[in-house]
Amino acid sequence: MVHALKPNPKSHIQEKWRIFDFFSHHPESLHMFTYLFDDVGIPQDYRHMDGSGVNTYTLINRDGKVHYVKFHWRPTCGVKCLLDDEAVMVGGKNHSHATKDLYDAIAAGNYPEWKLYIQTIDRIMRVASILIHLMSPRPGQKKSFPLQSVGHMVLNKNIDNFFAENEQLAFCPAIIVPGIYYSDDKLLQTRIFSYADTQRHRLGPNYLMLPPNAPKNAHHNNHHEGFMNFFYRDEETIIHKENNFKQPERDTGHGIPRGKSDSSTVVDALSDPRVTHEIRSIWISYWSQSDRSLGQNWRLVLVSNRAYKQQSTLR
Repeated sequence: MVHALKPNPKSHIQEKWRIFDFFSHHPESLHMFTYLFDDVGIPQDYRHMDGSGVNTYTLINRDGKVHYVKFHWRPTCGVKCLLDDEAVMVGGKNHSHATKDLYDAIAAGNYPEWKLYIQTIDRIMRVASILIHLMSPRPGQKKSFPLQSVGHMVLNKNIDNFFAENEQLAFCPAIIVPGIYYSDDKLLQTRIFSYADTQRHRLGPNYLMLPPNAPKNAHHNNHHEGFMNFFYRDEETIIHKENNFKQPERDTGHGIPRGKSDSSTVVDALSDPRVTHEIRSIWISYWSQSDRSLGQNWRLVLVSNRAYKQQSTLR
């Protein structure tokens, strides 16, 4: 897709026929093209445009129940767009018209605001797997999965240094908070790795230490030293590495009660006839040493599994 949108490698001119040739093999792109060539294809400015997340994530509650989720921003001042002839006039007079409009509005105290909405779907629904593919390239069906208001964002201050506070921003879909996790969205799974690699190449390995990217609350990670590290340390650092399977237990940060998480994937994998009794026992031993309740729960589920019973009987 990205290569189809790029200019011709010989002339460096973007050619529409190449774009339509590639997307003719992908009917799911019709939604994007309808928006692009409709009257809403050119936003008037940043203050009057929607924002819809491309990827599908999951929400995990305290009981471990999982829902697929999409995030959407909607401007409180409404959506406004430019027609083709209007875009030529506005862009011809000032190619930075959208940036100027946003900066002037904030400076005048007319702070732009967006409301945050989510769309959710129960993970166990059969349509969920279909929805993931449908929701990646488009906002999703609003009738079947209505928007739910969960918050808002107000831009109430202009930045003081564009390079330090804007050019060095490093957005990454891999950075999440407890309660929000990844989904099976193939595009998201790729971006989890590619975005972080890009930021490290562009800004250095410690890009998360830069003020615009650093968390405002206390946080812990495995980052240590590296190029352009400006975190001051004056104490002796001891790296504890225990060979007792306790790290998985400590690193579980979603508040899910052990033993109540979705074990179907593990059970299905270990119930495969090609998995020997020895291999199955090794893995149950690992989990039992890491978290006793988790290991016991999965062992009981496996024992009740018919495939496991049959194989155990044969042995």
